[in-house]
Amino acid sequence: MLSNSLKVGYGIGAIPNGIKVDTFTFFLIFFYSNIIGLSPELAGTAILVALCIDAFTDPLMGTISDRTVSRLGRRHPYMFISAFPMVLGYILLFAPRQDWDLSQFNLFIWMVSFTFLTRIGMTLFDIPHRAFGAEVTKNYIDRTVLMSWREMMQWVAGLSNAGLAYWVFFSSTDDYPVGQLNPDAWLPFAITGGFIMLLTVLISSFSTLKYSKKLSTWKGSTRLRDIFAELKIALGNKAFLILFFGNLTLSLSWGLSNSLTLYVNTYFWELEAMKIGFFLPIYLVSTLMAFYLTPRLVKLLDKRKLVLISILAVAFLSPMAFILYHLGLTPEKGTYSLVFFMGSFLVFLVMFAVIGNITRDSMVGDIADEVELYSSKRQEGILYSAVSFMQKFNTGFGAFFAGLVLGYIDFPEAGTGTPTTEQVYSLAFVQGPIGAILLLIPFFIFLNYPLSKVKHDEIMSELNTRH
Repeated sequence: MLSNSLKVGYGIGAIPNGIKVDTFTFFLIFFYSNIIGLSPELAGTAILVALCIDAFTDPLMGTISDRTVSRLGRRHPYMFISAFPMVLGYILLFAPRQDWDLSQFNLFIWMVSFTFLTRIGMTLFDIPHRAFGAEVTKNYIDRTVLMSWREMMQWVAGLSNAGLAYWVFFSSTDDYPVGQLNPDAWLPFAITGGFIMLLTVLISSFSTLKYSKKLSTWKGSTRLRDIFAELKIALGNKAFLILFFGNLTLSLSWGLSNSLTLYVNTYFWELEAMKIGFFLPIYLVSTLMAFYLTPRLVKLLDKRKLVLISILAVAFLSPMAFILYHLGLTPEKGTYSLVFFMGSFLVFLVMFAVIGNITRDSMVGDIADEVELYSSKRQEGILYSAVSFMQKFNTGFGAFFAGLVLGYIDFPEAGTGTPTTEQVYSLAFVQGPIGAILLLIPFFIFLNYPLSKVKHDEIMSELNTRH
């Protein structure tokens, strides 16, 4: 039985990633392209370059974390030291201004450097933190409960971060009626987020430290040949491969759509920051609904079925507002009526998206149990490094393709003009119908996920017999 202190302390650790994911998904490429004037292709490429580096650092961190032996346990040493690079990189990422008169190349290098530093800090914290959650309980249902707390905290953090943006820092002024175009608002927004990230990293690390000392330590070879043999068992697991490629294709669709959301809300639906902010309570209600429902649904349905239902629901609801606009059924653009009309679909779209996230995260712990059965080693770190990378892939590759789309339609950069009706329509079409169609790919991949509750019970029975 999980204690409330463990659930809360562990859940708080998702707040830094919630802030980072929200900012990188919805604001980063908008800031560099529309505020600072970096070309959208270069902005997207900068995020992709940092993502490619993550492809090496994330599994390396997972491997190191799995094999660390210290008085603080396997995970916590890295969680404690993560705060400095994470916060420094995050704040400096939003420091540039147009009056610095940096060249496109220098802006590109700045963006790559501090995107990478932020992500290195997040890697140091997030992979050990996720692995700790899978390691601290091996119960099929309790693992879902713990991941529900993590996912809820992460979404609440992201929503709070967006709320600060839309309702505080991006509020309308005489000079900037559309507050998100105010260049003076962005650095204070980043400093605030960075401070919250620092605080919550420390709170979660200290509050969960006592549990880490009760967990098993690594017992095995550290020779390179043996490491590769063990990694082959972990990363070659069928359930893991399906989860990996399912998440990969899911992230492509979701990341592309999310990276264009602020553009579509601003230019297609003609919503100012305050009106966009009214979506946030809807997101919050959706998150709480998912937090309540997911552990209960897992008792009724295998995780595979729940993931499939979630993907289909999101694919159906994503383009609904765009389709109804063409049927003449949406309220007038730029109005609160439109916000609440769109919100009636959004509340269920986000609920199913969060249910899917929670369920897929809890699958990794189940896969780690199967990996232990065949390798006799707990390798949550390396497995969760793939999950962490997928989340970065969501923001990274999605932003890269969003930059390509913006470049392809010749969307104007900061201070170079107003987008045409055709350009704005193209963005809405990609974000809605195209994003929904892409979701069919992960649906068919997850159809083959083999690890049911019955099979997991059999795995745990055999593991308990060994011990």
